[in-house]
Amino acid sequence: MGILLYAIIPSNIRDVLRSIRCAIMPQAVSSTLRFIRLQKSATKLFGPLYKINQNTLDINITYSCNLKCYNCCNSCRQAPSEDYMSVEQIGRFIKESIGQKRKWGRIAITGGEGTLHPCFFDIIQLLLSYKEDFSRPSNIELYTNGFGLEVNNVLRRIPKEIAIVNTKKQSIAQYFYSFNVAPLDLKINKNTDYSNGCQVAQICGIGLNRYGYYMCALGGGIDRVFGFDIGRKSLPAGDDLMIEQRKILCQYCGYFKTKLDIITAEEMSSTWKYAYENYKRKKPSLSLY
Repeated sequence: MGILLYAIIPSNIRDVLRSIRCAIMPQAVSSTLRFIRLQKSATKLFGPLYKINQNTLDINITYSCNLKCYNCCNSCRQAPSEDYMSVEQIGRFIKESIGQKRKWGRIAITGGEGTLHPCFFDIIQLLLSYKEDFSRPSNIELYTNGFGLEVNNVLRRIPKEIAIVNTKKQSIAQYFYSFNVAPLDLKINKNTDYSNGCQVAQICGIGLNRYGYYMCALGGGIDRVFGFDIGRKSLPAGDDLMIEQRKILCQYCGYFKTKLDIITAEEMSSTWKYAYENYKRKKPSLSLY
């Protein structure tokens, strides 16, 4: 009876109840309930668990990084790349946003280390023009490791309209979730429905890189390593859950796991080891956004 009642409760009320539950419930109990909810049978009954925050977007303008931490969730250490988004691609994103009348609450510039992009200031100027001319409430943020002279020289020149989120890293050994432990490598997930997605998309929103749009920025980083080439080449509609991407990409993302292990030493399951070996032999070729 309880399950049937929960099913007819409006989704916004369910979201509030879920938040209350997470705040007061012991982590072990909460994880167990989430595990049950992610099973294929539960998903068939209730539908996907997580939405996508349609008010926020992360742009990975580069996967180049001057630090390359262990367990990097964008594989900057594990699968280094010097590829960049072009200024033209950023302009296209802005044109699509205006065309859909999308006034983003937050646009985050990230990487890799975004300040290493050779056209970094051209990119932030385009984003600031979008904010000034079309969406003044938008917050434009830069996420940076704050490491090294080159990065800090750029940071000193950034306009005050850009909010800088500086993690001030000094070492490649950082506390990260075990991103490279793929859920599909764990027997406990044999009946998991990956179309549910996870809390990353619900909190951080859509991801964009040089290969297109993804349900989250982590999904784009996974695709560039595995080479599925499933980045959307146009801005998804506001009600699009991007289910087809979730079914593929969430199988590999350590952030999807029910138990999120925080580690500093490198940890990697077999599927990721194989993928990185293939990447080193021949980098996948993906179609551009």
